[in-house]
Amino acid sequence: MDRAHESLANGLGIGGTQLLRLALGALARRDYGRNELERKLRRVRQDPERAADLSQVLDRLQAKGLLSDERMAQGFVRTRAMRYGRLHIEQELQRRGLDRSTITAALPLPEDEFAVALALWRRKFGRAPVTTRERARQGRYLASRGFAPELVARILRGSVDSGS
Repeated sequence: MDRAHESLANGLGIGGTQLLRLALGALARRDYGRNELERKLRRVRQDPERAADLSQVLDRLQAKGLLSDERMAQGFVRTRAMRYGRLHIEQELQRRGLDRSTITAALPLPEDEFAVALALWRRKFGRAPVTTRERARQGRYLASRGFAPELVARILRGSVDSGS
């Protein structure tokens, strides 16, 4: 462990230092939310006596700014917002253990969501549905991407002149 991270390890036992190493390795690959990283580390180290060490490691990482629910949510939304709707992104963030306020703050604006849905629809289909079967297929596609039913209906009706 380098000097920059030695201060994080001060006062931790061997188990805590191992958990810190694992946590830093995971955070070096991508951002995690606290609950998600905690679940990951619990799977690796299933020793119940290390629960206090785990909490202490996570607290230290948060205090140093290395672990941030907000940063994780913003990065997650940034990578998904051009392919998925708010509903899909919101469910993913909930599964990752983020709280409602963090999720709400990170979600894209409804106007942005409309533009994304329209762009995906145009790229995939390019024209309004002619048959009910085609309409259902296009609607399922957009719904499976997490777009709101009202937004899907609006696009399929051809009401695509503006984002409001």
